[in-house]
Amino acid sequence: MKTYWQYNFPGNIYFGENSLDELKNIYAASDKPKTLVITDQGIKNSGVLNVLKEKLDVFDIPYEIFDQAKPEPTVKDVEEVLGTYKNKEIDILIGLGGGSCIDLAKMIAFMLKTEQPISYFYNNKIDFETTTIIAIPTTAGTGSEVTGVAVVNDEERNLKVGISSNFLKPKYAILDPQLTVGMPPRVTACSGIDALVHAVEAYTSKNFNQFDTDYQADFRGSSILTNLFAEKAIRLITASLVDAFKDGKDIQARSNMLLGSLLAGLAFSNAGTSISHAMAYAIGGRVHSPHGEITGLMLPYTVKYNYQSNEEKFDKLYDLCLPGQKFSNQEEKENQLFDYFIELLKSINLPTKLSELHVDERDLKAMTMETLDISRLMNINPRLATEVTLFEVFQAAY
Repeated sequence: MKTYWQYNFPGNIYFGENSLDELKNIYAASDKPKTLVITDQGIKNSGVLNVLKEKLDVFDIPYEIFDQAKPEPTVKDVEEVLGTYKNKEIDILIGLGGGSCIDLAKMIAFMLKTEQPISYFYNNKIDFETTTIIAIPTTAGTGSEVTGVAVVNDEERNLKVGISSNFLKPKYAILDPQLTVGMPPRVTACSGIDALVHAVEAYTSKNFNQFDTDYQADFRGSSILTNLFAEKAIRLITASLVDAFKDGKDIQARSNMLLGSLLAGLAFSNAGTSISHAMAYAIGGRVHSPHGEITGLMLPYTVKYNYQSNEEKFDKLYDLCLPGQKFSNQEEKENQLFDYFIELLKSINLPTKLSELHVDERDLKAMTMETLDISRLMNINPRLATEVTLFEVFQAAY
């Protein structure tokens, strides 16, 4: 059995209360670079933006603010920001907020360096250095602060696209649990369950050694290191998500969720995500639902589909989620894990069926084909999916 694996690390990570103070050291190495802060009205109204502005003012940093970021950024959103700031010689992008704000900052960071339309990068690699990115998450879920993925909604194509490149990994990530305390319960639920899906799919993806050493992809499957990150993430998130949902001021639960999200990001940024995310991209182009709500909905069904492809690994997942649980046979074990994820979704008021999202049943076939086309994710799924078997998963979730 080969033991070769590799891991592409992100930039510097600062975690803990008052970690925003590290901005002073980050900027000390540069000559007052011009900064663009990407955030949204919710962050502005919560007062978190003012906290950042106070830090930048103290450090005498020139900056501009775009505070109109929207959930699930679209191609038009990216073009709007570019139209305003393309010629303003921006040196640093700060993404302050949830995954959508950070993803928008990532897309602006590389689009400032190219004349190509964003759609060019759906199927072509980003092979150049981007503008420096500082990610400051205020939600615990996407792991975007340490990943090389940015998700954009292409409304003309009815598709959500994940643009992936190691060049998109932020150079700096600042994670302060205090900044997540104001997160509403629904955001806590959607972002938190997405973090769990990241960890589960990174953990259960194909093993790194199943690919040839010359296989070139940003996602290369699980390794001993990504497994360590994913296992700890699963433990933290399953232990704390419901508590953080019920009591947003529970700082221990918030801290656990933020750390769990970070570790899940460190896991899937190399191992990758797979079938749930591929299906979610096809679904997300048709409904106005948060990305995490969709990936979370698909998780019970995709785990059940994949379980027998690697029983040893999924049995470990079972033990992580249901420590000490008793079962009489393998089938009961698989059903218990399915039921666990269904009940977890219900406990944080998230749907468990696609019909609840008003997905048109007539679109299931088209979504099946679109999912199969997302090869960068489907290639690392532990079980081969065909048009027939994938359609059955969609039907089961409907």
